[in-house]
This record gives sequence, C-alpha cells and structure tokens, in this order.
Amino acid sequence: MNEAPTLGEAYQLLADGASRVLGSVLVTVSERAAEGAVVATAGKAPGGRGTTIDVPVAAGGSRIVLGATFAGELSAEDAGEATRLLQTLGRLTSIAERSQREQARQLLDERYLAALFQHLPVPLTVGNARERRLLSANRAFLDLIGYEADELAGLQPPFPWWDPGDRDVQSIEPGAVTHRTYRHKGGRTFPVEMTWHGIPGADGEVELLLGIAADLTEKRRLDMQLVQSGKLAAIGELAAGVAHEINNPLFAILGLTEFLLKEAEPESKARQRLELIQQTGLEIKEIVRALLDFARENAEERLVVPLEDVVRSTVDLVRRTNAHKGVELIDSYDGSGALVHVSPNQIKQVFLNLFANARQAMPQGGTVRVDVRVEGDRAVASVSDDGPGIEPESLGRIFEPFYTTKRATGGTGLGLSVSLGIAESHAGSLTALSAVGKGSTFTLSLPIADEEGE
Repeated sequence: MNEAPTLGEAYQLLADGASRVLGSVLVTVSERAAEGAVVATAGKAPGGRGTTIDVPVAAGGSRIVLGATFAGELSAEDAGEATRLLQTLGRLTSIAERSQREQARQLLDERYLAALFQHLPVPLTVGNARERRLLSANRAFLDLIGYEADELAGLQPPFPWWDPGDRDVQSIEPGAVTHRTYRHKGGRTFPVEMTWHGIPGADGEVELLLGIAADLTEKRRLDMQLVQSGKLAAIGELAAGVAHEINNPLFAILGLTEFLLKEAEPESKARQRLELIQQTGLEIKEIVRALLDFARENAEERLVVPLEDVVRSTVDLVRRTNAHKGVELIDSYDGSGALVHVSPNQIKQVFLNLFANARQAMPQGGTVRVDVRVEGDRAVASVSDDGPGIEPESLGRIFEPFYTTKRATGGTGLGLSVSLGIAESHAGSLTALSAVGKGSTFTLSLPIADEEGE
C-alpha cells in the first residue's frame, strides 16, 4: 500500500496538475480559516491580475479554505478543473494529516511501552516461545543478574546465570512457575521464582514468553528468622521448666551444705570439700538464673538498655555454661553506657552465634576478644578471633542463607544470615573483616537511643 503524501507533496500535485491543464500558469496555494465557507468560489485575484479559487476542506478536525491564485483569467471549464484539483488536494490533505497523526500516536505508544518496560522495578524478560530464545530484558532484570543487554540478546537456555547443572528447559512454558538458583555475574548466588506468561501473536498462537522474576532472598531470610524465633521460644519454655526442676533440689543441697559447714572443723578436709560443693552449687544457681532470664524475655519486646549490659550478660552466660571450653574469652567496655533500643534476647542471639562461630573456627583453642564502644552516633560491639581467617571467595557469601563451610560438622548456614537479619531489623548493621591466617572480626553497629527509645 502506498503511503499518503505529505501536505507539501499534495500541494505540488496541485501545481503539477494545474500546469498540465492550463499550460504555463502561476499557481500559489495558501491555507486560511474557513470562516463558514462551504462552497467553492472563483473570482478575480487581488489587483485584477489573475483568478483566485477557494475550496473549503476538512482537515485536522477543523475546516480550512484552500485557495489557489492563477495568472490570467480562467474559462469556466478551466476553473472547474482547478476546483476539482483543489478538492482532490483537500482529500489528500485530510488523509495525510490523519496518517501523520496515526503514525505519531503509534510511535508514541511504542516509545511509551518501551520506556515502561525498561523502568518497571519488577525484573522482566521477553523471549521467543518456540525457540525459547531471549529477545529482551529490562533494567531491573539486568541489575539482578549483573549482565548487560548486549550479553543477553539471542541466548537460549541453559542461561549463564543459572546454577551450573540446571538444564531443566522444559519448565519454561506459559503458566509455569519455576524456582531456580541464580548466580550473579559477580559470583553471588540467590534463590529466584520465575513466572511465565504466554503472549499470543496474530494467529492466536503463543508467540512470546514474558518472564517475571522475583528474588526470594529476603523472603527466605524472614522465613528463617521466624523459624529461629520459634525455636527460641521453645527453648525458652524448656529452659524455664528445667530451671524450676533444678532449683528445687538445688536449694536443698545448698541449705544442707550451709548447715554442714557450720559443723565442720576449720581447715579440715571435710570443710574444703563442703566449700567446693557450695561453690559449685552457687555456679549452678547462676546458670539457672541466666536460663530463667533468657526464658522470661520476649524476643519481640524492645527495651532501651545499655549495649554493654547485653553483651556482658551474654559473655557471663557463655562462661558459666562452659560453651567457650578451650577458648579464652576477653571482654572490654568503654564505660559509656550507650543506650540502644533493642530486643535484648535477639541481640544476645547475635553474640551467641558469633561466639559459636569463633569457637568452631578454633578447634584447638584460641582467644576471642569482645570490645564494646561508641563511634559517633552508633554503639558498636566487635567480636574478634585469632583463628585461620576466611577465604576471600567465602567472605562475600558468609551472610547468605544456607551458605556454610562447616556442612560436614553440622553447620546449617543459618547463624550469620539470621544475625544479619536481626541487626538490620534494629536499623543496624553486621559486617565482617578477615584475612587468611590473621583471624576474623565481626562488628555489630546499632544507633544510639535516648531514654525514650528515640
């Protein structure tokens, strides 16, 4: 189909046609408001030097007058022919303007849709349904996987950002929902849910596949944090029950020991043994008290407390339960008493996880240093060990859910990821520094609060 001529081309058609009909004539064409004109008129040109013909036409939703001025006088036959040419020009003008409007609208729609596709915050891909060949991906998807658009065009599955060994191509079909592990170009892995939608072509058959990606990292972390909170609640209930069961016979033991000590001879072997029994019983009493404190705390209840008090009570608990066996635990505090608005139980969980990791990193024993201080408007606590350190390729992944280098010894990969989630839920951060052969340092940073928790 031939494209409609532009307005300028239509005017040229009129001039050419008039020349063929009238011979060598002067033709000028102008547009002006119709002012209600509804019929073609013919008359003398201004100054009597020629003939002017005006024809009203509809163009662009309004009516205009197309006028042509011819040199010399026209016969009735020539004037009629010129009028028909003007009327033809009017029709061409209307068609040209309508075509230009449609082309502009189509171009606007295409640009709008392209911009919308690129700027949507949801990761999207578009591919050929038959060949499963990738045609395009928006900015959000490119940021998700770390690749650029020119690296993706024309690729077919398995794609380079899929987990190695994943070759399940058949799951890419309209209506399917797939779960995969993606690998960022920088090496980081993360879980993704892909939902596929079919887009039909002109024949009604599915021609394109629209893929919608969802990064499940945050959801998995929150799920695990919820599981951990449930475990803590269960442990708290168990600890409370065990503590009460221990307390009853413990009080009897301590009471009887007190009576026997009064009867024992000073400096005698019996007295020394009774004093040892009493000391051990008091240590058990402190452990029971710590367990009861742990059980009574609500993991969701947030209080304004000095960070150093939370850390000190956690260190004391670890020392009393012998969880640091073979490891020297050294703690220091700047004495600032900086307040933080936190769930004490959750922050204790963070430090228990860090102490456990440090102990596991030093199976032959070593030193763990805890330092609590103020840095600007943040209360900071760091836990350092003198273990073997963390390999660079692992350091960037240690906070990933389920990532662990201790799988063979029962590691779950949850401790650090849950601890990070707790820190971030308190508007804080948890970072790690390590060098191979020089140990590791984990730093928890929390905003300082006033007495009202602000």
